[in-house]
Amino acid sequence: MKVTLDLPDGLYRRVKARGAMEGRPVRTVAMELFQTWLAAPALPATKKSAAADAPEAPWLAITQRALRPGLSHDPEAIRRAIAAGWSKEIAAKSPPTRTIRRP
Repeated sequence: MKVTLDLPDGLYRRVKARGAMEGRPVRTVAMELFQTWLAAPALPATKKSAAADAPEAPWLAITQRALRPGLSHDPEAIRRAIAAGWSKEIAAKSPPTRTIRRP
């Protein structure tokens, strides 16, 4: 089966040059790389990016419990919710205001 790969020029030139030094065409190198990759143990399905390989901060596990479908996790919406809750808390702690009427 023929397959077309879109590789950066610099990468292709390096592969082509090394293959030529070793007497192997790019096709052979590509097939060997695919076979080696397929022979290696598969990564868990949850790891989809390089960021997933980074160590996870301990506090991040705590935040996972708060994620709920249908809730907005947009940072601006979170800021507004915090501000609204904070203003209610301050209002509850403040002494009641009195209106002074002058005759």
